[in-house]
Amino acid sequence: MTNWHPGERPPDDAAGLPLPVLPATPAMSGYQALRDVLQKLSFRHAADALRAPAPRQSTQALFGALPKAAADDGFRVLDGLWLPARGGLWQRVDRAYVQDCGARWIASDHPRAMDAAAVVTVLESVLLEDPMGLRRIVLWELCCRLSDGAAERGAKDGRGAKAAYTPPSAAHAVALGVHRSEADLLVAAITAVRFPAAGAARHAAETLHDIWPGTRLREAERLAQLIPPAPTDHVLAAVLGSLHARSDAIRQLTLTAEQLADRGDLRAAAAAWLGALRQARDDVDAQAGLLRVAALLADDPLTAEESEVTAAVEDRTVRLSWHAPSEGRDTVTYRVLRYLEDAPELAVEVSAGDTTRTAVDLDAPTGRPLRYAVFPVRQGRIAGVPRVTRQVLLTPDVSELRVEAVPDGVRLRWRPDPSTLEVRVVRTAYGDDGPGQRVFCEHDQLLDAPLAVGPYVYEVRCCYSGPAGRLVQSPGRTITARVERWPSPVEELSVRRLDDGRVRIAWRPPSRGEGHLVPWFAHPVPPGADVSEYVGRLAPPDGAPPTSVDVLPPPRERLRMTAVSVLGDRAVSGPNVVVEHQGEVRDLEVRRVAADRAELRFEWPEPAVLTLISWEDGARGGERRVARSQHVAGQAVALQVSPAECRFTVTALPRPDAVAIGAPSARAVLPAEPPPAPTAPPVAAPWWRTWWQRWRSQRTPAPF
Repeated sequence: MTNWHPGERPPDDAAGLPLPVLPATPAMSGYQALRDVLQKLSFRHAADALRAPAPRQSTQALFGALPKAAADDGFRVLDGLWLPARGGLWQRVDRAYVQDCGARWIASDHPRAMDAAAVVTVLESVLLEDPMGLRRIVLWELCCRLSDGAAERGAKDGRGAKAAYTPPSAAHAVALGVHRSEADLLVAAITAVRFPAAGAARHAAETLHDIWPGTRLREAERLAQLIPPAPTDHVLAAVLGSLHARSDAIRQLTLTAEQLADRGDLRAAAAAWLGALRQARDDVDAQAGLLRVAALLADDPLTAEESEVTAAVEDRTVRLSWHAPSEGRDTVTYRVLRYLEDAPELAVEVSAGDTTRTAVDLDAPTGRPLRYAVFPVRQGRIAGVPRVTRQVLLTPDVSELRVEAVPDGVRLRWRPDPSTLEVRVVRTAYGDDGPGQRVFCEHDQLLDAPLAVGPYVYEVRCCYSGPAGRLVQSPGRTITARVERWPSPVEELSVRRLDDGRVRIAWRPPSRGEGHLVPWFAHPVPPGADVSEYVGRLAPPDGAPPTSVDVLPPPRERLRMTAVSVLGDRAVSGPNVVVEHQGEVRDLEVRRVAADRAELRFEWPEPAVLTLISWEDGARGGERRVARSQHVAGQAVALQVSPAECRFTVTALPRPDAVAIGAPSARAVLPAEPPPAPTAPPVAAPWWRTWWQRWRSQRTPAPF
């Protein structure tokens, strides 16, 4: 086995050398941003950014051109980061080299010189924090590129088909700029440790140092659990050790806070919870414990007024206001959280980073007891125990509450809150101090009838889902309504046909108001509907109102007559009747198209909705109903008939709910199918044809 020591140049035969230790994380804050910039500048890795262009040669050199460097065989990365120098020597990448590299980028005329110089400045800051930081970053990038390239090569072959996994080779490492003497060792180390592929584990390794060290302990622990174990990576081991130490300290503070709260020392318990939350700002349990103790302090009657947070409730809006803390001179910003009384661990942020001492919550939940906590923050650090409001309960009332008069009652309409489970309405007679009577209602309206004439007061409340499944009611909105005196509708219409073809419609006068029978000019309305808006269009009667009307619509027309009761400016509808004056079936034509099939054409008899087509041939017959929607002008109606003579009758049918003034039916006759023409008898052959055929058959020679 070859003896080799760190810092020495590895021999060409490195088969017996130990495998290098690969990093488990780049250990750099903001690494992903650096990687994105390197890709944008078309650098394969950070080592490419450290290969600045050589300074331009002077044209006044005493002995001509300056000497050039030897052939560039790549860089070394396994034992520190080394770049080739003049004379076949190696230049260690230290701070002086990085500073010189940045100066050469700035002095060059390369189109990406300034961007590359900015990247070199970032790399210099990495070097200041960790002398081996650049080597770690370059080695991490090489491992990622070689692993991802192997996965891509194994995905598909040259013809697009799936191929077997192809591990990285030394040639791939050399193509990325690694010196030939280190390429085999690097590839062997990547293959041996199963470097994590692109995914959650690699993302966690690249973002862990963006969070830690910091106050997001739980997020850092979550990311650390995704990183594969690497006992030989001292940087990762140090990070895990600091996470465990911080977690132990918070666990001890939590235990102390719970013990103090059990003894009733709320202020000391709040201080312990605050210490835990300062060290782990994303610890939900620590925040919930602090909110519980702060709520108890807010409910304490001895709490000073300047420490209170005032909450003003306006429907779905909560407006908060508080006093500034008296201690400290630094600028204070505030972070406001909202949480359910019984679930502080589900607190959500309402506002953060604002220096004003007011906040507005426009989307607070309804029906559940809420609290708001105001955290003072100085320079990004929680400055003290939060101030908590007293219990806040949002139960919005209905909006757009309005009332309208209807016959013998009133109708209420409103718009409930979307989270309303139930609406309750209580009716009270005006001036009555009693509890009132609950009235059944729909979710957004109420029809209360019949009622006695007079004023009433309605109280409308919304019900919301409260604690323990109970319903919580809103404060309620009231509205005054007055039931007016309405006419009573006509109860019944009687219809009788007269000898002259007219139809007489009679009715009994209503008990309140005057009854009229009028041709209805609007859409049909049910009996008892409010038709006060049409009072002005009703013709006033001459003298006493009649109790019957004779009607005769023009031929081929329909007339709807509606009973209307009028009392002052109020009117209600009563029953109605439809009178149809049926038209005649015109232009009836029948034609046989086959022995068993005929076609009929006719003009539709308005205003009928159905026609009845019947036929009979003396032995049998048939019927067929044709609807108005199925009849097309000019098109025939096909029927199955017999070959005999058929007589057709087409009759208009009235609507089932109409009184019809009939019209004569149309008739037509279809002649019988003519018998087939007789066939001619066969013609006898002449007497000589038989003799001739016999003689010819005797003279025909036999075939060979």
